Amino acid sequence: MLRRAAGVAALLLMLAAPARAGTLGLAEVRGSDGTLIGRAGAGAYAYPTDGSVIRIGWARATAARVELRNVSMFNGRVTVKRLVAPARGLTGARVDGLVVDGTAYVVGPNALISLGGGSYVVALQEAVSPGRTGSGLVALRAYVSDSSLGLAPGTQLLVGMARAAHPAAATSQASVVLGLPQLPAAQASLAGVPTFLPRRDLQIPDIDIPTNTLGGQAVSLAYQFLGIPYVWGGSTPAGFDCSGLTMYVYRQLGIKLGHYTGFQYYEGRRVPPTQLEPGDLVFFHANSAGVPQHEGMYIGNGAFIHAPHSGDVVRVSSLYDTRYALSYVGAVRPYAAGASSSPTWTSASG
Repeated sequence: MLRRAAGVAALLLMLAAPARAGTLGLAEVRGSDGTLIGRAGAGAYAYPTDGSVIRIGWARATAARVELRNVSMFNGRVTVKRLVAPARGLTGARVDGLVVDGTAYVVGPNALISLGGGSYVVALQEAVSPGRTGSGLVALRAYVSDSSLGLAPGTQLLVGMARAAHPAAATSQASVVLGLPQLPAAQASLAGVPTFLPRRDLQIPDIDIPTNTLGGQAVSLAYQFLGIPYVWGGSTPAGFDCSGLTMYVYRQLGIKLGHYTGFQYYEGRRVPPTQLEPGDLVFFHANSAGVPQHEGMYIGNGAFIHAPHSGDVVRVSSLYDTRYALSYVGAVRPYAAGASSSPTWTSASG
């Protein structure tokens, strides 16, 4: 459950008794409850035996790092030439030759690439996982939400685990549940993805967010952009307007929305106020034609995240605030069937 988005994401899968150094895998397959399904040691590895879920051509661990080469996952949908996870810090960390569904990527810390259907891979993430007393870097982590990948929803692949290099690391606290998406990856023509930190003066409510729903994953991703400035027409982490933020977040999860509040109001199933769930889009300030002019993403307990207006930043507000309570129009669930037909609009952003 998401308690607070803060800093470089540290991740918690579950608390478990410390494992001996000899049991630490260079790569692991973990069930949704943290159960160990498969573990790679030095040399080659395949799971299952045909390597359809994961295949590692070569792997080794030293006191300084874990290194893997020629990694393939999900019948070749994800391939990597070389992964390096240092035992300490990010210096020397590498994800070389990453190709996902035919597209090459250059990735930085906490970079996310969607596999569709709510599944994704995320690179260079700090993690605390079962059998560990401290956190360490995971070079590449895959979260399965769609059983078409050959695994039960909630299963994770942890590939290139730095703690196998230095199992005696000191204990550190993790602040965010393992399984939440981070920042989107840049394609190979770009330099990578910066890590955005929420501004300290922004109020972030202590709300439990489900990680096993597409809407919950959308909220978790949106949290990473707290403090990003409002830019009219903006739809990238350099700046967002209200519809640009929701469009960008859901695009990372395989949901395509138009860049206009008036479009998005018709791009999902209507949700009554008593049935709002995290990830639902909430709309405000209808014009004379009844078309809303502002929107945000519901996060729970009457709160929503949005890009309010020029001069402000992405922040969390309350539906019970007078300005929003009196101008509330409705809500839609953009990943549910039953979308209404959308009329033709000419505005490009909002």
